[in-house]
Amino acid sequence: MEVGSENLDFIKLVNVKGNIENITPHKIAVVAFIREYGLLKIEANRLIDCTIAPKYRKDFCMLALKLIQCPDMEFKELEALLTDGRYNLLSVHLQNFCVRLQNIYINGVSALMDCVTSTVDKLMIESNPCIMARYSVLGLYLRRILLNLDKLTFVQVVSLYKSFCLYYQKGRPGQMIRSLSKEKLNNMESQSNASPVTPEEIKPLELSMKMNIIDRDNFDEGGQWSRKQAELFTAQQANLLHINEKKAMPPRQLQKTIIQIMNDIPDFPDIHFLSFLNCIRTKEFSGAQDSLYNYFDRTIFNSAANNSCDRTKNFRYAALNRAAMHTHFGHKSVAMEAVREALARAQEAADPVGLLGAAAWGALAGGRARRAALLTREPRVTPAAHAPHAAHAPHAAHAPRAPPSPRLTAVVAQLLAQHTAVNGANPAHIFQVIMRGDSINYLHSMTDLSMAALANTAALWSLYGKTEMASVTCQLLLGLNTKCTVGAGSVWHATEALAAGGAGAVACLAWRGAAALGASLASQLRVAPAAAIATRFRAAHALYAGKWEEAEESIRQLASSDRWESQLLKAEMYYLKGDATEALESLYDILDFCKTEDDSLHFISLRVKAMILMSQVQHSFSNIQSTNIMLLNEALWLAKSYHLHYWAATAEMHLANVQLSMGCAKNALTLARKALPTIMADGSAYDMARALLLYTKCRIATAAPCGEARFQVLQSCCEALDCVKKYFSKVGAHVRMLQTFYLQAQLYHDMGNHAARNQSAWMYRQLELLNCVEPSNMLLVMY
Repeated sequence: MEVGSENLDFIKLVNVKGNIENITPHKIAVVAFIREYGLLKIEANRLIDCTIAPKYRKDFCMLALKLIQCPDMEFKELEALLTDGRYNLLSVHLQNFCVRLQNIYINGVSALMDCVTSTVDKLMIESNPCIMARYSVLGLYLRRILLNLDKLTFVQVVSLYKSFCLYYQKGRPGQMIRSLSKEKLNNMESQSNASPVTPEEIKPLELSMKMNIIDRDNFDEGGQWSRKQAELFTAQQANLLHINEKKAMPPRQLQKTIIQIMNDIPDFPDIHFLSFLNCIRTKEFSGAQDSLYNYFDRTIFNSAANNSCDRTKNFRYAALNRAAMHTHFGHKSVAMEAVREALARAQEAADPVGLLGAAAWGALAGGRARRAALLTREPRVTPAAHAPHAAHAPHAAHAPRAPPSPRLTAVVAQLLAQHTAVNGANPAHIFQVIMRGDSINYLHSMTDLSMAALANTAALWSLYGKTEMASVTCQLLLGLNTKCTVGAGSVWHATEALAAGGAGAVACLAWRGAAALGASLASQLRVAPAAAIATRFRAAHALYAGKWEEAEESIRQLASSDRWESQLLKAEMYYLKGDATEALESLYDILDFCKTEDDSLHFISLRVKAMILMSQVQHSFSNIQSTNIMLLNEALWLAKSYHLHYWAATAEMHLANVQLSMGCAKNALTLARKALPTIMADGSAYDMARALLLYTKCRIATAAPCGEARFQVLQSCCEALDCVKKYFSKVGAHVRMLQTFYLQAQLYHDMGNHAARNQSAWMYRQLELLNCVEPSNMLLVMY
């Protein structure tokens, strides 16, 4: 017990020492700035009908608050802040401030002490009424500076004065003075108590100062951080890293400042957590792990010193943060170990907040089975009466349970919606879960989670094939007013959800054939997901145009961000080039991944797309259609089971194409007519063109052999082919446009319209010459 008490006493002494604020030259300059304004206000009160204008009072208060809260700055930075016009300050105020600093610099330690002590006396004690309340922000600041200054020894005060002289010399003490009115400055100098100093007297002083600085090898030239400043800095930078990383300090500069704060305030644990966030930002695992361990080591150490009743809380959240860190770096097995530890400790302490947090990270780190166990069942909390050590706490059983955190509840709702969506749940139930999470977000004004919910909703609409709804949701996300106040300025949220929304908007534009507009939006957003989406559609459009080298280059670029989507595009490229073997090999790799991968949020849609493309390859290069029809039926069943409406309609279109090639034109027309509205409502420009082309072929095949009825059908089909050409031209599918011109020329020939036939034939020839494309026999059976 004696050893433990000695340790606790030592910790208390360390904490008391850490709470003593360092008096720096910057703080002395701030005191002088406040002092001269207060003296001006006293002088104005003595005169009749004389007050300081409101704009000067307002700007002084805002600037004083900024100077108190911000870290120490050099004197030249302070001069620039006072004279750059951002704040309306009285010129006489700045003149008196310059004279006061010069007075301290020339007259030594006594002037420095007098500047602080006389400020408190004149502004809070002697003035009637008091210019500054003792418990105001400025009053507390001045009293704290005076209290800490009184605690310094004479040697420390002399050291402070030397630091002030160096601080004053390193700035531009004459520039601000010269920028003000010299005549008024001379008048103020004659009224001040400072004794006149000749240049000859200043030079020896400067020389002695330089000699004193050289003698002090361990002198710290930089400003020191106080605990209040460090707390404000840590809170602001952590907030910026959370909502907009680009507005936070650059990683290298931030880490340098963090190290400086660690040296100035060794017992400040929060700075280690800021270092952890900075390492997470730069994907530095070793530094993130060390910073996280240092933070919780110091937090648990301090909680022991303060006789905290809930030491286990720090252990619980240490395990939870360790799970978050390993999940972020992809160490899922280690993350699940930390999740299990956090769950056990939260269960032991009956902590619903800890249980929800552990469930959320376990859902991200675990597979589908673990996600289902964690999200679909409410966690059971051990009653306090049966918890360990309950016998020593007789009132623990009657203690009220803390309500779950709204933030964690909303996060779990989003994860539950994702989990149920990829496992084939009813979409109505999924959107009901999202709406419950949205109500919590809006009720508690959680902007970042509101953005994440919109991004999640857009992704679900896209999964179900509702492209227009996804586009509308992405536009809502991009148009959301997410401005918030951080420090003295305002910042817009720029999170991963915004990047996902921007990528969704780019995808919708490129999907509809506006590739140039989508590329322009991607360049404006400057986020990785939008750039990946633009690369994906650039590869697809190159495939449609038959530009194989350009397509291969884009597919290679896409492979670094989305391996399996690039693999699917590679298979399509081999198919269009006529290499069925390579195409099937790539598709088998995708299907093997989809069958073996336990946790892939998009593997069902990827599997369906791969199966549809495989059926197309088999249909084009094989004479056996029974296997092809079975494959398409399996893809159709999967799409309907998981509510992938658009891909179900696409599979039906492929089935109609197979039936048409087999001679079942009426069945093909029925199936195409059923799937066409879905394709035209939510399909891409390329899909709309080929769906309308297939529907036109089916109508031609089922038209009457002769007579007026056939003429009307052919006339309608020619008009539909004009729309087909427009859609194909949007994506640059020149080969498919050749097929369309050829078919249209044949229809005009059958109708006897030779002028229109010749026009279509001439357009066919011009397109063939300008784009150097050749029609392929594969187009005759290709959807």
